[in-house]
Amino acid sequence: MNLNKICNYFQLKLLENLSDFKIEGQGNIPLNGPLIYISNHQAFIDPSIISVISPRKVNFLAKKEAFKFYPIAALLKMYGAHPINRFGLDLTFFRWALKILGNDEALCLFPEGTRTNGVMKKGLPGIVHLAIRSGANIIPIGIQGTNQSRGIKGVLAPSGEISIRIGKPFKFEKSNSALNRDEIDEILDKIMKKIAELLPSDMRGIYK
Repeated sequence: MNLNKICNYFQLKLLENLSDFKIEGQGNIPLNGPLIYISNHQAFIDPSIISVISPRKVNFLAKKEAFKFYPIAALLKMYGAHPINRFGLDLTFFRWALKILGNDEALCLFPEGTRTNGVMKKGLPGIVHLAIRSGANIIPIGIQGTNQSRGIKGVLAPSGEISIRIGKPFKFEKSNSALNRDEIDEILDKIMKKIAELLPSDMRGIYK
């Protein structure tokens, strides 16, 4: 059993035994082909929840600072994480992500770029370029309740009601053409609203 499966097993047991954990729409996830999970992001536990609910191994992003200490870096890479520069355009990430999707693997992105207080904020355009260049299926996910279990404690001892709603797959026609600002904004709004539709009105922020 690899590290990813071990972590998923124990995380699921913690969720089932310490919280009121509910999943809706798991059957919407394609079992084959390139796949991008997109979700709102409130707490450290969110990536591991997506790994738990996925029938496929999920590749993630993590801030590059977390990879400075070798033992931690090795564990993160075994789990499926890849370092990213959060403070500028990271072409290395983009090439890595396209390679992952080109190999028909699954990738998880949080388009808001960082954790929020539970209310959605404007997404970042990177997801648009990746969606268009890859033509991959996109699965929107709405996560509720993890904002009550923040930090490492929320990973090791999740509590309260945690609800996961998984939407139906959608995708955009694959293209290498450059997009103008208006086209990027239009596609980004469509992507973010797919997530917002899976959340209650008071969590949708600018995407109500």
